[in-house]
Amino acid sequence: METPLKVNYASEVHSNTQSSPSAEASLVVETKGGYPKIPFVTLYLPENLDIDQILQESPPTFKFKRDKFVYILDLIYSLPARKKKIIEDYTGYTPISKTILGAIIKDYRNHINFLKEMGIVKESNYEVGVKSAGLMYSETYRTKLKPVNITYWPIIKNISYLRKNYDNTTTNELKYLNNWFLKGLDVDIDGATNYLMEEYRKDLKNPEIKYPHLRLNSRLIPIERLYRSSLNPLFFVDKTAGRLHTNITQLKSELRKYIKYSGKILCSVDISNSQPYLLQTLLDTVLYNNNNMGDRIIKTNPYFQTSESNIIMLTDLIDSVANADDVILFKKIVSSGRFYEEFGKILIDNGEIEETANFDELRKFVKDITFSTLFSKNSYERYISTIKIFKDCFPNVYAVIKLVKKRHHPTLAVILQNLEANLILHNACKFLSEHYPEIPIYTLHDSIITTEKNLEIVKNVMVNILKEKIGVEPKLKIERWE
Repeated sequence: METPLKVNYASEVHSNTQSSPSAEASLVVETKGGYPKIPFVTLYLPENLDIDQILQESPPTFKFKRDKFVYILDLIYSLPARKKKIIEDYTGYTPISKTILGAIIKDYRNHINFLKEMGIVKESNYEVGVKSAGLMYSETYRTKLKPVNITYWPIIKNISYLRKNYDNTTTNELKYLNNWFLKGLDVDIDGATNYLMEEYRKDLKNPEIKYPHLRLNSRLIPIERLYRSSLNPLFFVDKTAGRLHTNITQLKSELRKYIKYSGKILCSVDISNSQPYLLQTLLDTVLYNNNNMGDRIIKTNPYFQTSESNIIMLTDLIDSVANADDVILFKKIVSSGRFYEEFGKILIDNGEIEETANFDELRKFVKDITFSTLFSKNSYERYISTIKIFKDCFPNVYAVIKLVKKRHHPTLAVILQNLEANLILHNACKFLSEHYPEIPIYTLHDSIITTEKNLEIVKNVMVNILKEKIGVEPKLKIERWE
């Protein structure tokens, strides 16, 4: 196996040049149309697909751009790579919004039709209000991926700077975090690829897994991008919840051990039962006000934008239930850092579920109950028994949850993620960067990742900030990426 190589700006040559004076001089930013110019972006195609040869031997009859074909084809695996749920629920075709695609490539239909005529892809039908039409590779091209560079500026500019859900202002504020992706990050791409290929061979033998090539390639892309780290590594804050998205946040957890910082093992420090922990800000008037939860709710849920009385009704409810027995019990369990385990015991004691010796199975079941309650539509209460279980155990907690989600069920998930991003990115990481600029830090939503040497500093900063903001000291978990 080859020695892991340093990630830097080059896509084909991977020597570590960040520390040299000449490399620093080369980092002068050239702009184009008001945007920092990016000479190329690396996308991914099947290793047996030579798009240049196809276009040379069978040129399209319409005016075309080679990079438009590459971008469209890259979406087939890169879109599922962004969301694990797409991989788990894959139906064979990757849904691609033609509205979004059309904003980047106006003549996308000609390009897709050509790819179909060449036998490269197949296309599913569009179902109104159900799903976008999707693309999948034909059988011939269901192989492992290879990197392919595009240089067409209109596409690069669009996907790098103009995506509608990209919060460019906040992304720029976190530039200091992006810098850590460009220096010292080691990726053992051989080890990671070997692991994924072994998983792929297992998937091929499993009749329940219909699309092993999708699982392989969608999991390969994030770590491939980390390894190659072009001039434009994935790094953006979304406008919905303010979360930071990088190739690390998209990475399959089993691949984390193949990443190191300057040869040192990375460790993550994350908040135990983070969503229930943050939910405490909706069960206490002081915490609610101090964390601006009302503003977050109004911004997210149109119901609370229509009338000031609606938000007043919510604050009155929070004030009235703050000292209720079930609210106090909920806070007590959350504060232990073992919410799922302790809630499981309550369910067993009350005969709601059977006791099991399988700890992980019980924890997962209880976590599913909690997440169903927090993030599902209120109407699901009528026919999902697990939500009824939560409501019976914590009726006043549920009443607050239900009102926050009124007429817009994503509200609770969005505001808790937004609070999480504020605490981790704009408080803890900001403090660390200002007071300990030498400490490498990466994030994974409710986690801060650093080297083992710096764990205590990161833990102390997180504890102090979270205790100040939430009122209760968090329980933190350490995971060594090895």
